[in-house]
Amino acid sequence: MKTTLGIDLGTTKVAAVLLREDHTTSAVASMAHEAALPAEPGGAEQNVEKIFDCVAALLARLPAAELQNLSAIGVTGQMHSVLLGGPLGITPLITWQDHRCGEERLRRFHQRSSLSLREGFGGATLARLAEAGKLDGWTFAAPLADYLVARLTGNSRILSDPTHAASWGLYDAAAGEWNFAAAEALGIPRTLLPELRPCGSAAGNVSPEAAGRFGLKAGTPVIVAIGDNQASILSSGENPEEKLHLTLGTGAQLSLVTDNPPEQCSERIEARPFPGGRTLLVAAPLCGGAAFAWLADTVNTFRKELGEPELPRGELLDRLDALALAELRRGEPELTVTPNFLGERWNPALRGEVSGLTLTNATPGSLGAALALGIVRNLKAGFAPELIAGKREVIGSGNAVRLLKSIQWAIRHEFGLPLRLPDTREEAATGAALLAQN
Repeated sequence: MKTTLGIDLGTTKVAAVLLREDHTTSAVASMAHEAALPAEPGGAEQNVEKIFDCVAALLARLPAAELQNLSAIGVTGQMHSVLLGGPLGITPLITWQDHRCGEERLRRFHQRSSLSLREGFGGATLARLAEAGKLDGWTFAAPLADYLVARLTGNSRILSDPTHAASWGLYDAAAGEWNFAAAEALGIPRTLLPELRPCGSAAGNVSPEAAGRFGLKAGTPVIVAIGDNQASILSSGENPEEKLHLTLGTGAQLSLVTDNPPEQCSERIEARPFPGGRTLLVAAPLCGGAAFAWLADTVNTFRKELGEPELPRGELLDRLDALALAELRRGEPELTVTPNFLGERWNPALRGEVSGLTLTNATPGSLGAALALGIVRNLKAGFAPELIAGKREVIGSGNAVRLLKSIQWAIRHEFGLPLRLPDTREEAATGAALLAQN
């Protein structure tokens, strides 16, 4: 039976899945890469080689015989990210969490290009570097997953698909190509931009050098990388257009697939390419599961400053979740929490708010209940009701959905739909492996 390998390069970990052609999983593994680098205020950078070393160590955990007999390899990873490369090597990866542009600079970029670039987008990062004269001497720019594909195949040219191109904010969906005029207006040389290929295209074959480093068989076909958002949805099964796809990890995403996207969407919503010529509408708040973790961390901060021992984070989260669920079952909490703690891409100046406070209702359970509802409502807010109407279920993924019962309750309550948590783990890696089967 043919087997494909899916690799996911996430923000905090890497994951790998071996998937048989009957869509059953033969092996799954994941590992924290701990690749974050010190950066100036607002910066978010990672050591690329450390991530790739982690990939090699992770693949060493999988059955060697299967790795030597793969029919193809699919790759996915964190979107929006960008690194620069050239004869002298590569830069650190600048991730989607980078906030070094600022509102004034983003407004200036919009005036020059007519693009609504958002904080953390690869296009905004490249424009910022161009303005500072820091693109000189580099010969290519790449998302992390596309760069891994180049390293696996030995390609001298970076190949990218529309899912990653759109995540940079420089993609012209109507033309199916980079918006070269906008890039030029922003000072980004067109020669830096990857060569675009359709979703699921062949990128090449594993080179002998990469085979030695990653424990793979030379000559194994490699597919052009796909964005992790789209890959996760591919793993959810047939008819994705009938479902809402909600992910809560470090960040958050609520996505739906459509053949007929609206001409105009809320500023909260991004329209992203999806395999099959379809469109993915996405709300992607910057603070997802981390918003609920804020409550646990705040409790421990209070305890520490009052001279009390801190509680283990996992245990504290479980206790707060139980209190929040009990509160939700009693009815709507008086408190309202708006979890824009990190701002939002569409409005970086936003901050979180707690309202409805009285002298007696700021209990851990009430705050947890209001947080759970606030996280889900923040995801839902940008979607017109007609876009959600007719959906049959919510497909949940990410640890915050799987582990927090209060979040599960809030999802069912807010959407009025059943919530399904697939048995599939490492959804993005599974989606990449599925794409490699086609």
